[in-house]
Amino acid sequence: MTSNQSLTSQIRPSVKQRAPAMTFWRRSRQFTQNGTAYIGIDIGEQNVRVATLRSSNRPSDEHAWVNRHQFALPTDRDQEMTPQWLQGVLTAIKQRLPRCIEGETNVAAIALPIAWTHYQTVVGNDIPQIRQRCSEMFGQSVFQSAAHLCHWPVVGVHHGHPCGDDQYVIAATAERTACQVTDIASVNGYNVQSILPHGVALAHAAESLTGIDAQAVLWLSHASVLIAVRHQTGVGLTRTLPSLPEQILESDQPDRPLDAHALRPYLSDIATEFKATARYAARADMGGVSGKPILIAGPLAEIQGVDEIIATLTETPVAIWSYSGAQRPTPLAKHLDRDVEFVRRLDSSYAGALSLAWAAARCSSRGYGR
Repeated sequence: MTSNQSLTSQIRPSVKQRAPAMTFWRRSRQFTQNGTAYIGIDIGEQNVRVATLRSSNRPSDEHAWVNRHQFALPTDRDQEMTPQWLQGVLTAIKQRLPRCIEGETNVAAIALPIAWTHYQTVVGNDIPQIRQRCSEMFGQSVFQSAAHLCHWPVVGVHHGHPCGDDQYVIAATAERTACQVTDIASVNGYNVQSILPHGVALAHAAESLTGIDAQAVLWLSHASVLIAVRHQTGVGLTRTLPSLPEQILESDQPDRPLDAHALRPYLSDIATEFKATARYAARADMGGVSGKPILIAGPLAEIQGVDEIIATLTETPVAIWSYSGAQRPTPLAKHLDRDVEFVRRLDSSYAGALSLAWAAARCSSRGYGR
């Protein structure tokens, strides 16, 4: 498939009497499963993380985590978002994304930064109008592009097939930027099957990759915070939460990194937002507030004590996102005998990349989520 082919998924103009389809960016090509590597490319606001899963010979592990890679993007903390800055970010991805070995099959799923994605909860019948508004918003932004939307019902199909009167989560991103990133990856040898929202990837892969049946996944990073609620049939209510205040960010120095004590006032706000989200999701799902744990992931989740503070403030069990498979990349595996807790905390920053790799393994010619 050449890089100039259209990637746009067609979304039905009306959702009356039926649920809007989950439509994601996708490459429609079949791949052989033998010797295939599944790659998750997690583009963050300041870093790109890449994780590779391969089929495992172990009966208990469907896939093994065999490789990880990370590189920084040219984005400062107080970066002014301009077209020149955006082009610089794309150039950095083009230059630093690992190239695939010729002849190998590398199936990939990609996520654009959470800060580049607009999440909103809307009534299904309003989705065509929301799509137009999002295109106007992205057209007037640094992205100068139409928007691409994907959407899913807040309440899963275990309560029946949703219709246009039900509530949906929409995730909108810049169509042009999504195409540019996909083309960069394709030139580097990746067979890009999907560009997915972080919330979808994290929620769908959570139990399979961690072994924990969590009620929600909470992504915590310096630049963005996201919560994705899980239900019986997949991902439900998903929303962004307030990011770190500037006064806390300014205290993060190379010789004095952030600690749990400095983060506690901010985590109190996040806990309040979580409890409100959990209550809303429980009402929508026609049930009580879940007693299942919260999975926390991302760079801030690695900080010692953050999990205990969130557990205390939310009065909910908290687990740090940790890969449950038996195989990790060699540098991490060497540390396992010395400090298991240290390695498990490091896993959390790769939660997005690993979840995307897991999604890539489930892509088909019809895309992901079909």
